[in-house]
Amino acid sequence: MTACDISREMLRQAAGRDPSRAVDWVQLDPCWRTLPFGPACFDAVVAASVLEYVDSPAAVLAECARVLRPGGVVLCTVPNLTNPIRWLEWLAGLAARLPWVRAAGRRWPRLHGYQTYLRISRQRRRARWWHVAGEQAGLSQIRCPAYAWRSSPLRLLGFRRPDDGRGMQ
Repeated sequence: MTACDISREMLRQAAGRDPSRAVDWVQLDPCWRTLPFGPACFDAVVAASVLEYVDSPAAVLAECARVLRPGGVVLCTVPNLTNPIRWLEWLAGLAARLPWVRAAGRRWPRLHGYQTYLRISRQRRRARWWHVAGEQAGLSQIRCPAYAWRSSPLRLLGFRRPDDGRGMQ
């Protein structure tokens, strides 16, 4: 298994929870455009709470498709805009632009952290947009069990790289 992040601290914490040392931890440059892996080298790619933070989620999905073997699967989570929590975040984002709310955030670290999250979690898209982005990356949508995700602030998306007829390698 290989895990990537741009944060050295996140990788350090995660590696500390891996007593078996069965994971290769790879730090990516914050401005990465190409993953440091060859084409078609993974059976699965998981992007958990990643796509809402990147400048170009479609480009990241295309890069995930590049490193995925034919027949492989991409699973990712994105903000679920149908969840009421996301509606409240929209209002909180508007309020965070007010000078007195920004000033309060500087006094209260938890509020400041939440304001930062709202500012950098900028890819708030409808499900259809994500499906089209996956298709443009050469991936086909697969159905994920929705029952567990209906009430979640996250939406689970699944894509498969079409099999080239030779099966999994």
